[in-house]
Amino acid sequence: MKRILSVLMVLFLLLFFVGTVSAVPANEGTINSYDLALQALKGKDSVTDLYVKITPKSNEMIPPDILKKIQLKSYDLEGKLIYAKNLFNVAASPELTDIKLNDFERYQSLETRIHVQNDQTADEEVLSGKTNVLLKPDLVVDKVQATDKVKVNEPFSVTANIKELNGDVGAIANVQILDGSNVLDTAERLVVNAGGQAQAAFMLTLAKAGTYTLKVNITGVEPGDYADSNNDMTFTIEAVENNKTVEYHSHYEYTSDYEINWKSQYNESHQKGSSETFGVYTFTPDQINPEEVKLTLTSETGKQKTANVTLSYEDTRDGYTYWSGSDPSTSTSVRAYQNSEGTNLEVVQYIDHITSWDTGSGDYNETGDKYLGAKQTVSVHLDILSANGTYYGDSYSIALKPFYNTWDYVDPREPGHETRNWGQYNSYSGLSEGQ
Repeated sequence: MKRILSVLMVLFLLLFFVGTVSAVPANEGTINSYDLALQALKGKDSVTDLYVKITPKSNEMIPPDILKKIQLKSYDLEGKLIYAKNLFNVAASPELTDIKLNDFERYQSLETRIHVQNDQTADEEVLSGKTNVLLKPDLVVDKVQATDKVKVNEPFSVTANIKELNGDVGAIANVQILDGSNVLDTAERLVVNAGGQAQAAFMLTLAKAGTYTLKVNITGVEPGDYADSNNDMTFTIEAVENNKTVEYHSHYEYTSDYEINWKSQYNESHQKGSSETFGVYTFTPDQINPEEVKLTLTSETGKQKTANVTLSYEDTRDGYTYWSGSDPSTSTSVRAYQNSEGTNLEVVQYIDHITSWDTGSGDYNETGDKYLGAKQTVSVHLDILSANGTYYGDSYSIALKPFYNTWDYVDPREPGHETRNWGQYNSYSGLSEGQ
């Protein structure tokens, strides 16, 4: 009971700081013993909660336990009475009384006269007040920001954006992150203004490797939630063991444009295009039997390309075991081979866009794909999953340098049949190696 009273007291305080209250106490009778505060909030179920708070002005008095008569009236803009209702002998809470009403509309004005008995004099007093019916706050989990992969037992952050949709009244709520029924963390008493938004921040750790479906859940909304159907959102995080290192050599080159031309007295050829190449070659002395490779490339502008490649056993010969796989959507191919000395793995990505024509044959061809287009740096994250569940790899970066070249010359090796060659080349490339 003490906990219920405490919650009701918090709810009442919220009415003054978050909600919209228009209550004007006006006591009738010879004694002015109580203050009256009102708030009327309507839910999605069309039920309006009229919250009544009666506070004695003297510490020697106690709040009434019975509201002997409640007169409710509502008028239109011209002052015409459009609603009238009387309630009798309503049980009152010493903290806050919640009266359920079914026949009010949003923004409807409500005048209230409440008859109570003074606990010391036994005289009847009448308390008057006015408020407008507003919608309860509707809190929703708008979005969740979290990484898609974390390492076991390493802290990581999650941020949930909470919005209030109805715009009439703000709210205070608790926001939880759950794994099933297990509460991982709670952001307590998050304040969301009417029509506003606020962020709940969490710091989590996951103790075991695996894929987790976690849920952000809004709970304990004060002064009540308009609808609870939008109070949660799920998201997925993969927890992996701390990666073991591999030796690597890596390169990247983006040729933003090139042009190659030649012309003789009999024929001529022209080619224009662009291309992008990435490669990483790894070695570990472990016998890892690779099953899956995930590669993520990020340019200095934030553009990303992600390749997921499942490897299949290919062959065993001359003391080597081979695996291979590809991701056609990113033009990525992977080949791995293993012997008694360890495991080698090669990841290659190549795309190009070429336009060419030849006046002699009239040939024309064009191929295309999406470029990462890095010109300053490439950030690389490589994960290699072995058959026993161990991950290898990590993140590194490649610094790029620009290269530009042009040429225009005549090849004099066949007098009378000279061939002119001209063109230009514009690229960005770099190398990286280490563990």
